[in-house]
Amino acid sequence: MILDPIELLDILGNENRRRILQLLSFRPFYFNEMAKRLDVGPKAVIDHLEMLEKAGLVECYQVQGRRKYFRIAQKTVLEVAVSPNSYGVRSYRSEDVPRSDEEEAQAPGVAQNSAEDMKRLRKELSDLEEKRKEMRRLLEEIESREMEVKQLAVGTAQGFAEDQLESEILVALLSGRARSSDLAMRLEVPEIVVIDRLRRLEKRGAIQLRGQEWNI
Repeated sequence: MILDPIELLDILGNENRRRILQLLSFRPFYFNEMAKRLDVGPKAVIDHLEMLEKAGLVECYQVQGRRKYFRIAQKTVLEVAVSPNSYGVRSYRSEDVPRSDEEEAQAPGVAQNSAEDMKRLRKELSDLEEKRKEMRRLLEEIESREMEVKQLAVGTAQGFAEDQLESEILVALLSGRARSSDLAMRLEVPEIVVIDRLRRLEKRGAIQLRGQEWNI
């Protein structure tokens, strides 16, 4: 389960919760150890961990009956896109990576490898970083083109609309289908007014109603 992106953004807005996640990115910790490292009270750390666990960002486990450890549950990506014509927040996860019994036993510490193993792993990390940079470059190209298309779409919507509210409704629907109630909440306009504009746009062939959702 993954929280709504906006709720996830609120959770990560707390500095101590971000510090906990940063600490857990190195290795698993038990809560008292985290409290000492972060100089935060144990009760506060427990409260933060409960919230992060509820959000599915961290999980706890025990190794052979020892103290309870916490670790990052799985990779979670939170994206925030802000442009002159749009605002969006989305989150997604990678597939769960199964952990072997051996990995569970070694989780609290770091395995000691030979020098050659370390060199090989460092080389692999370097290669992965280069691939990450290439992905960022491609994402920048996609985002740049996406902004151009959105600007063209917004201009088209404004040219087609008969008033400002119609224009805002069309721009909102560019992001995908929506119910009239959702549009009213997003635009902070009474739903009855939104429904009136939706019907006008429908008559002019700009949008259509499928089930309970409106779509361009």
